Amino acid sequence: MWRKDGGPIDPSQVSAMLAVLAHRGPDGEGRFVEHGIDLGMRRLAVRDVEHGTQPYRSENGQIVAVFNGELYNYPALRRHIEEQGHRVASETDGEVLVHLYEIYGSDMLPRLRGMFAIALWDRRTQRLLLARDHVGQKPLYMTELGQSVAFASELKAFYALAGYDPAVDPAYLSTYLAHRFVAAPHTLLDGVTKLEPGEAMVFQSHHRRQRWHYWQPTMAEPSAAIEGQSWEQRLDGLLSETVADHLTADVPVGVFLSGGLDSSLLTALAVKAAGRPLEAFTAVFPRHFEGYDESAWAERVATATGVRLHRVDVSETITPERIRQLAEVLDEPMADPTALPLDGLARAARQVVTVILSGEGADEIFAGYAGYGEVLSLERIKKIPAALRATWMALGLPGAGAIQRSFGSISQRYRGVGFTFDFFAQQALLRPEWRQNDRTGAMQRYWEQTETLSELQAMQGFDARWFLADDVLVKSDRIGMHHSLEIRSPFCDYRVVDFALRTPIALRRTRREDKVLLRQVARAHLPGSVVHRPKQGFPTPLTRLLAGPLQTLAWDVLTDPGAEIRQWLFPDQVRKVLQTMAPDQPTASRQVYALLVLELWLKNVRSRAARPVNREAPSIHG
Repeated sequence: MWRKDGGPIDPSQVSAMLAVLAHRGPDGEGRFVEHGIDLGMRRLAVRDVEHGTQPYRSENGQIVAVFNGELYNYPALRRHIEEQGHRVASETDGEVLVHLYEIYGSDMLPRLRGMFAIALWDRRTQRLLLARDHVGQKPLYMTELGQSVAFASELKAFYALAGYDPAVDPAYLSTYLAHRFVAAPHTLLDGVTKLEPGEAMVFQSHHRRQRWHYWQPTMAEPSAAIEGQSWEQRLDGLLSETVADHLTADVPVGVFLSGGLDSSLLTALAVKAAGRPLEAFTAVFPRHFEGYDESAWAERVATATGVRLHRVDVSETITPERIRQLAEVLDEPMADPTALPLDGLARAARQVVTVILSGEGADEIFAGYAGYGEVLSLERIKKIPAALRATWMALGLPGAGAIQRSFGSISQRYRGVGFTFDFFAQQALLRPEWRQNDRTGAMQRYWEQTETLSELQAMQGFDARWFLADDVLVKSDRIGMHHSLEIRSPFCDYRVVDFALRTPIALRRTRREDKVLLRQVARAHLPGSVVHRPKQGFPTPLTRLLAGPLQTLAWDVLTDPGAEIRQWLFPDQVRKVLQTMAPDQPTASRQVYALLVLELWLKNVRSRAARPVNREAPSIHG
């Protein structure tokens, strides 16, 4: 917490926030308090378990920092600062931050490679630096309370503040309904924002502040050639190095293994780098969820790589009560159903390991989703004269839907992988006063800036910037940290992201094959049957769950006369969505799940707002 006027801060405020965040760091707590600043952190001990305590301090004590995450290029950074005459007191990675800042100031941020949220205090200039990692693997939220700015890794920490009364900002309901998340820098809580991936912010006295991006994904025309090694050789070397870096820890490390291309290649590279068998965990659904058990593929990979495979029946943890709890665990309303099996998988993994490698990010950067393939098919359709296409549509001939989509630009029709409610569905659901553009200003500017790029590039860039950060990585961070499990995602190393997003289109996807380049790399490490198996994704039988064990929960919560969403959504339209839910209606199931998650989150916010609130928190000298 920081005071704009440099005044004292009530230490009980940050203590209360840290208590809420204890699950993120069960191994210890650190504090730095002086006039105008109170920095606190909870520690999950991964490196230098015995000595790596925070806050970190420079040799002269003038630079103080706390951070959440991992710096994978720590050895190189340490060598560099020691060459500059600085002394590092521990073997923990975060200590290099204070020394790098002394050398480079905030220009140190592009030199970091890892996942992180940083709060650094410069006592000499009374300057507070906040920063979030390049791709957005670690979160950082902020809110202002009078003269104070509070910041935390989860927004639920603000509920503990005596002067904070949470209120919903309905301006971003349309964004949530469209994308199933609210994109940074916004949230659904009034007055609460979050740093975007690759973004930093500086606060100084007299209300001076600066906010900027030190990195964003590459959105240039793809390269046609590469110097020296082939694209395949370069990617193989980059992934091998990155995975090896992600294995660094002083605690047990494992891997999530579904048997799909991404997790299988990750497992093979991790075993090769570790030089020993690793613990691997795969999600299993019972037989009555036919088609959702990938464990046979995971066992093939386990046999080929030598990992010890743990089969986890994740259906046991998908209960109505757990769905209610996850509304708070996930922190923001985020309706990605893959959070359900991930919860059970993370719970089981934490009994064996403290750190786990996961394949998040590969689909976004290597063009794995089916929707990416459609744009290549539409390119052929667009070559048909417009008049002939219009006639085709008017006659209702097979393929009329694709013909219709061919008339619109990608900026008009694409809302991302998680697209849930289209424009007309939003208009029907939302009361007139709450109907907004479902794109934030940053999203709209993005599409304007990418008009010259191919449709596939534009789609991938959108998903890498928003869907990956505000859906996939939110799920990974909150579920993992809830179980005190550090989930690391090598495909989200910014160097890998940059490399993938400048490969030739033909090496990303053809009409018949996805992740072309990644599959070429995988051939050297995996059986051919695994390399060329069809994509399935993290299995989540949402339609069957909502038609079975979660059906009563959805109806009871969404038709409750006291439902919070009634303030903004028409109840009869919500009921219509519920009535279309069926095992053969995946779109309706996604919509119902999005509304269910929203309502459960809203109820949690309301319960917090109902507490007696002390509007004027006391200030005492610490």
